[in-house]
Parts: sequence; structure tokens; C-alpha cells
Amino acid sequence: MTQRELRVRRILLAVIAAGVNLGLWLIPRDVATLVARDRHVLLGRYSREHFTWIIGVALISAGVLVVGTGATPRGRRRRLLGVGAACGVVFLPTCAVDLVLRRGAPEYYIKDTLAYHRPPGFRAPEVGADELIVRDLPEATRSYEVVPPGFPDFAATLTCDRRGFRNATDLPQYDIVVLGDSYAEGSKVSDEHPWPARLAGVTGRTVYNLGMSGYAPQNYLASLEEVGLSLKPQIVVCLLYEENDFRAAELREEPESEFSKFFKQSPLLQRLDAAIVGTLGRINADGPIRGGEALAWMPLRAPEGPSAKSYAFAPNLMLDLYQPRESVEVSEPWEAIRTLVLRMKERCDTAGAKFCLIYAPSKPHVVLPIAGELPAATVRDFAMLRAKEELPPPAEFVQRLLAGLDVKETLTREFCAESGIPFLSLTEPLRRAAATGVQVYFTYDDHFSPAGHEVAALAVAAFLDASTIRAGDADADPPAAPAVTSTEGG
Repeated sequence: MTQRELRVRRILLAVIAAGVNLGLWLIPRDVATLVARDRHVLLGRYSREHFTWIIGVALISAGVLVVGTGATPRGRRRRLLGVGAACGVVFLPTCAVDLVLRRGAPEYYIKDTLAYHRPPGFRAPEVGADELIVRDLPEATRSYEVVPPGFPDFAATLTCDRRGFRNATDLPQYDIVVLGDSYAEGSKVSDEHPWPARLAGVTGRTVYNLGMSGYAPQNYLASLEEVGLSLKPQIVVCLLYEENDFRAAELREEPESEFSKFFKQSPLLQRLDAAIVGTLGRINADGPIRGGEALAWMPLRAPEGPSAKSYAFAPNLMLDLYQPRESVEVSEPWEAIRTLVLRMKERCDTAGAKFCLIYAPSKPHVVLPIAGELPAATVRDFAMLRAKEELPPPAEFVQRLLAGLDVKETLTREFCAESGIPFLSLTEPLRRAAATGVQVYFTYDDHFSPAGHEVAALAVAAFLDASTIRAGDADADPPAAPAVTSTEGG
């Protein structure tokens, strides 16, 4: 290769590398969508994933330039070996540090089976540590133009029993076993708040909570088989959450792969991510947002009037309620839900326990109908941030959205009636409470607030009245629960 050819080669590689890297820096992410989803924004314009690509491509480009600009094939091979050796020098010590950090890092879950759980006796915060204060705030630094106060701060503890589930007692037998995900376990609330714990206090019955964050219907069945039925319950209550469960349900019998867990649980990557987010997330965090008009109605205020509370949610939560019945009925998750629920009922019938299904609605399902007149154009623009296809004109979209809020709930109710499964929806109890000014969900988190758990506990307690269960009426409205009068919240 002549000197001229070498110069051309080097210039060409440099131009290509510069173009690729410059393109990644110049193309921002859709910041309005990131804010709507409460995702971190770095340097005011990039998602974490996009920024990872920027850094990764920059490092790869540097390696390509070093190797590709060698004057001879032998020289390029030597450079390639040198780059490989340099990567090894960095990679191997990094792995060693990560392994050392893993040994001292707290373990939050033991995922050896589908019925995964927390470490036996797990407690947060640790004994002697500062108390854990729950603050209802956006997770990301760059957020809505107006960020009203959320649910008031409160101190919390999370304590698990010897099986790794969130229970204060350890008995050989329980009257009621609860299956579910974080809406049963109690996300971001203290030990005394989750509705299964409050259900025990309201009814005087013993209640064992098998709820676990991240569970889906396949996990509910596994936890029932591995733990629940051994407690010889009279009643098994399964909480079905209309958002995650209608996406994540699948007929699976194996836990998450060890390879996937290894990277997710890397303490070194977690610390690096926290450092990058904490540093770069603050830069340009208050700059103008292109397309920010779609965020103008968030957080939503409901109900109308002086008792209104603030509720924020992502576009996908709203779009999940916009699905026509026909598409839900033929979806794989719905088929999996039906199959898994029937298996749970069969296991309970065989064990002599009564199986019941409780339906937990998403935040927009509860608050949209009590928010007064919605700004149709803004609501549609907000939905378009995550829509995969063009939506109808604003007024028509909002009309169809509100008319279809109950599609999944109705489908589940009808299925339970056909299958002889007592069914309770928490939609109306939560909506009635929210309409009086009770903040039933956190503002910036999609889970029940402590007040929402209280509403759920009272509704389930009324539903589990002995006459209701003996009647086995899967489609009957439960007796009215006592009113919740707390109006805490922002």
C-alpha cells in the first residue's frame, strides 16, 4: 500500500467514524415521550439506552481507527492484538471488582423457581439503619413543567418471614391466602399498609400474603402450588392487575435465565448507571421540551373541585385501555390468563379451598371518568407519544377511550361467571373513594397509596362475607364497604 493509499484509507475511516458518532450525538431521543414515561433523560436530550450507544460506538470507532489505519496487514494484526490485550486488561479487573461487590451486595430476590421470593427474614431498612422514607416524586430529574406535591411522605419498613414473603406472622395454617404481584405485596408502602395485612385486621381472619413484585399469573399458580396450598386455606384470593398481567401472562414453567439475571444484578453496572444518571441527568433538566404541549394536562387533577388530587401516568397505561374487545380476546396473554386461572381454581377445588378473583384496575381506568371534561386534543397528542398507529380525531378518540375503559374488566367478569369463580372488581370502590378526594394511587407511581390499600381491604372484606362465598355468585356486586374518609395527598 502506497503512502497516498494509506492516507486515503485513514481519511476515509476517520470520516466514517466521525459521521457515525456525530449522527448519534445530533439525533436526540423523543424527550417528551421519556418525560411522559418518567424515564431518565441525560444531557437534556438522550435516553440512557441512546447514551449507552453513543459511548459504545465511540469506543468501537476508536478501536477500528487504531486497527484499520495500520500500514500493513501484519501491522494491523499487531494492533488488533494490542487492542484485544488492552480490552482484557480493563475487562478482567472489572469482572473481579464486580464479583467482589456482588458478595457484599444485598440480595433482594431469590429467583430459583417461578415462585421466587425475597431472602428469608429480609428487612428494609436494616436494623439500626436510618428509617426508610417514602417520597412520592418523579423518578427522573427532567419531568413535567409543573410538578405538584404527591402523596405525603411517610416512614416505611418492609419485613419478610422465613419463606421470603411479606407477612408478620408465621402460622402452620391460614384462613385466607392471597396471590398477586406488587399490588398485593404492597409497593412503596409500609408493612401495615398492604390490603392483605389490612384485610386481616378488618376481618379478624388469618391472612397469608403471597404477593410478590414482578409476579404474573404463571407465578401466581407456582406460588399457590409451592406454598399456598400447604397452608390449608379456606379461601384463596388471586389479584389480577389489568395492565401488567394482560401483557406478561404466559404458559411458562421455568424461571428467568441465570444469564439474564447476572447482568441485571451487577452492582458495578448499577453504580455506574446511578453515577451517570445523577450527574448527566441534572444537565439541561429544565430546558424546553420539543412536543411538550402533549404533557400539558399531566399530572391530571381529579376529581373536579377543591378536593382534587394529582395523578400522573404514562401513555401506554391509557392505550392499554383503548384496545377493542376483539383484540384482547384473541391475545396470547388473555388465553394464558384463562388457562392459568382455571388451573388455580382446579388446584383449590381439589384442596377444598374456595378460589376467588379480585380485579385491580390501572390508575387511568379509575381517575379518567372523574376528572371532568378532558382536553381532547392534548389527550390524543399524549397518547400519540406511544401509539403504534394513527389515532382517530381528538373528540372521537376520547369518546372511544372512555367508552372502552371496562373492556378487560367485563371480559374477566364474564369469564369468571362462566367458570363459577367469585369475582370482585376494585374499580368502583376505588373510583368512589377518589371522587370524594381520597388519593387512592400515588401521584408519580402507578401503585395503590396507603389510602388505596385501605379501600381495597374494605372492599375485599365485604366481598368475602361468608354468605357471598357460600353463594358462589361470580357476578354479584359485593356488599358496600365502609367509607374511607382520609383525604391525604397532594
